[in-house]
Amino acid sequence: MLRHYAENPGQLWTFLLQFSIFGLIITVWCGIVTVWYLKRARREEELHARLDVHDHGAGKERVLRLWHDGGTAETYVPGDAKLTLGEKLELVRQDAGWTMPMPRALVFLGLTILIAPIASAYIFKNPLPGIVLGVLIGIGFRANLARCLNKRTQLYEKQLIDALDLGGRSLRAGHPLSGAFRLIAEEIDAPIGTVFAEIVEQESLGVGVQDALKQAADRSRSADMRIFAAAVIIQLRSGGNLADMMERVAWVIRERGRLQRRARVLTAEAQLSKWVLLGMPAALFVIMNIMNSRYMQPFFTDWRGHVMIAAAFASMVLGGIVMNRMAKLTY
Repeated sequence: MLRHYAENPGQLWTFLLQFSIFGLIITVWCGIVTVWYLKRARREEELHARLDVHDHGAGKERVLRLWHDGGTAETYVPGDAKLTLGEKLELVRQDAGWTMPMPRALVFLGLTILIAPIASAYIFKNPLPGIVLGVLIGIGFRANLARCLNKRTQLYEKQLIDALDLGGRSLRAGHPLSGAFRLIAEEIDAPIGTVFAEIVEQESLGVGVQDALKQAADRSRSADMRIFAAAVIIQLRSGGNLADMMERVAWVIRERGRLQRRARVLTAEAQLSKWVLLGMPAALFVIMNIMNSRYMQPFFTDWRGHVMIAAAFASMVLGGIVMNRMAKLTY
């Protein structure tokens, strides 16, 4: 290759010029994205300053000082607890509803991805199909995990609303809070029923209701569960009608779900555009390879074709990440 460019210096300069133009385009694009992110962050800071909202320490456990009956009391509001890697993996397994331990699943996944190119090199004398298969297996594992988590989260939030309604009616009927939790654990199926069953079990072992709720909120990925736990903890320390509080929390969760569904509808077009833009290059590549395989042969035989395929794949992945961030609304 070097001898070829030494004999044809014009082609070398052409290649360097093309590579420089490509690098310049990538640099300009990265600069534009960086400026956009910086401007967006600056607008968020200005908005927080105008509203006097500061999110320093957001998601952490907070201490509230309450005044009730002429006295003061402190209570802890649960936030996002710091968990170890093993606890996070176990939490993901529970939220996904899997029975296999997550470390074992990750070990099997890693071995499969590692063995695939070795087997491909032994059978086909080329590790590339095995590498592609390993990447597809990893993507499929991640997609299946995300699907299970989303399905379980939707069921969790739906059952939480039913649990709060049932708990509110139980409290209005004269049952204590522990009795309402026990009724929820008996009448509601998993996963919410399991969560409240653990709360009841901890309370029967001598753990306070506030501590049991705090631990349940720390183990949950749902923001609605943390809202409910914080509301109950504050209400227990400050006093008030727990039945009304449960109904108000259920109403808040319903409104958040309605807002989330509206946001999903508004971003559906962007999601569809993302999949169309990601699928068109791959579909055209396959169609062109079927219609004129000789025309596409340099992509498989020449190292420059390999570089172009890798660059195209990386660009598609990066574009998918950017479009996914643009189509995702946070509120």
